[in-house]
This record gives sequence, structure tokens and C-alpha cells, in this order.
Amino acid sequence: MKQMREFVLTLVVVLMSSSFLFQATGEAAVKNDEIMMRSPDEEPIGTRTHKFTDRDGEVTVTVEWLRRPGEFAVAIDYYGYLTQEGMANCYLSINGISRDFITLKEETPARHQRIRILSFHPSLAGKSGRGLRPLGPGELVDYLLFRNAPYYPQFGRFEIEMKFFANGRWDGDGNNSDNNYKIAFDCPLDMPAQDHF
Repeated sequence: MKQMREFVLTLVVVLMSSSFLFQATGEAAVKNDEIMMRSPDEEPIGTRTHKFTDRDGEVTVTVEWLRRPGEFAVAIDYYGYLTQEGMANCYLSINGISRDFITLKEETPARHQRIRILSFHPSLAGKSGRGLRPLGPGELVDYLLFRNAPYYPQFGRFEIEMKFFANGRWDGDGNNSDNNYKIAFDCPLDMPAQDHF
């Protein structure tokens, strides 16, 4: 009788935990679907990409000019020797505004590390009104980093400077004496400045 009671209790615990696991997986799937949804303001209307390749690996930088006037997204994909140290950190400067310590947030199965930095937090319309879109695993919002970045071509070039570090080791551009990675993008927008208000 005691063995039967233990068997029934074990069965109940297993069924409850599998039901909880199924429910948690379903909730995670819903959250991932929400994250994959993009706000219309996030639609890129212009993109520039550059890949740095040296003896230590590769770094890809993508800048997106977004539909919302004056807003940007910058994606950095890192695959260098610092990946063996864990998640790398990045010194980043955009048109003179710098961040000394940004940790890359997402690691792909191929050990590439990635971060996507948005200049604003996008919102989505839902059943109960408008709310902030949940950020993806590799996304970060930095309102001030893009303060000097030119949205229209008549205001100059979009300049990026960066270097990676982890555990006291630095990784710079091997094609430029291991100095900072530097790139300047011309604006891809061909429309004149508009009054958006």
C-alpha cells in the first residue's frame, strides 16, 4: 500500500511538472513571437554595412537609418580571438559620443557575438493599447549614443570607432596596427530634410 501511494505521488509530481514545462514553453514561444514583431518605426529606409577581416577574425558593423526620423540602429557582429574569453566588451564611439563599456549580449551557435543598439525604444500597438516592444536577446537601447549622428547627408558622415576587450586583453584592427576599428558611412538617404512636426 505504501509503495502504491509513493507511485501515485510520483506520477502526480511528474504530470504537474510536465504540464508546467509545457505552459512555460508556450509562454516563451509567445514572447519570442512578440520580440520578432517590429514596429513600423523600426523599418530600415537605408542601410550601410562594413566587414573588417584580419588575422584574428572578423567584425561586421551594420548601420540602419530607421523610418522614424532621426533614429538609428547599429548592429555589431564580433568573431575574434576574445570569444574564447566569454562575452566580449566593446569601447564604442559614434560621432564623438562614446561608451567605454558595452558588453555584447548575444552569442550565436557559431560563437559569433552580437549586439544591436537602438536609438529609441520602439512601441507596438496591442489589444490593450500601445506599449513598449520587448527587446530581443541581443538588443540594447541607448538614447544618447546617437546624439551627434547625422540622419541626412547634408549634416556629414556617420563615424564609428570601436575596440574590443575581455579579461585585460584587447582586440583591435589588425590591418591598422591593432588600433581602433574605424569606419565612416555616407548617408544612404537621398531625400531632403523634412519638417516632421
